[in-house]
Amino acid sequence: MKENLVLIGNGMAGVRTLEELLKLAPEKYNITVFGEEPYGNYNRIMLSPVLANEKTIDDIMLNDLAWYKDNGIALLSGKKVVTIDRVKRHVIADDGTEVPYDRLIIATGSVPFMLPLPGADKGGVIGFRDIND
Repeated sequence: MKENLVLIGNGMAGVRTLEELLKLAPEKYNITVFGEEPYGNYNRIMLSPVLANEKTIDDIMLNDLAWYKDNGIALLSGKKVVTIDRVKRHVIADDGTEVPYDRLIIATGSVPFMLPLPGADKGGVIGFRDIND
């Protein structure tokens, strides 16, 4: 019987881990991925060229939605995990979605740090981290 593997975070590191697991043991897990953004996995490092109109979002996509489907991965995009119930071994999203796990990977990334420079608190100054930014 397959184990349930849940990945919280749909970023480069977590999905790269899944890519390796799929190579090593493709039939070992039922995989569910929670991602706050409504996209597949993309290269955040390349967001600056998107901002500069040198690349498109499609150009920086690493794993599109079809990749998840082709690999039997349930992508729960647009869902933020708000609770990890370690006793019941479930994760619960902000919309009430609840998924059981045997193995849990938390790869949620970081929050941009705003340098304490003059003007950093002005309107329109933001931390640049995702496609929405």
